Amino acid sequence: MRMLTKAEACRELRLSLSTLNRRIAAGEVPVKREPRGRCHRVYVMLDDDPPVNTDTPDPALASAREKIQDLEAQVELLQGRLELEQERNAGLVSQMKTTQKRRRPWWQFWQR
Repeated sequence: MRMLTKAEACRELRLSLSTLNRRIAAGEVPVKREPRGRCHRVYVMLDDDPPVNTDTPDPALASAREKIQDLEAQVELLQGRLELEQERNAGLVSQMKTTQKRRRPWWQFWQR
């Protein structure tokens, strides 16, 4: 058994806080109360294995996965374009260096 705060339990069980509180009040969810001053700190007791619901796919999750795949494809495309531009720039740099070697320095144009 794991002890989780109510917020952690809400995220893991995918419930709202009010729904979790109703289930705690109904005795459907086991809790442990620890004294903390005049109040009690409530921990939700859950099994070691978190529940996995594979019966109904989450539409938000499916949409997020689709967006991730689209973004990965865009990244791959942009990386290819970047490599091509880097090769092109390297060629231009070598051409520029060759041209600069052939030209005489600018101050020699004024000396005649």
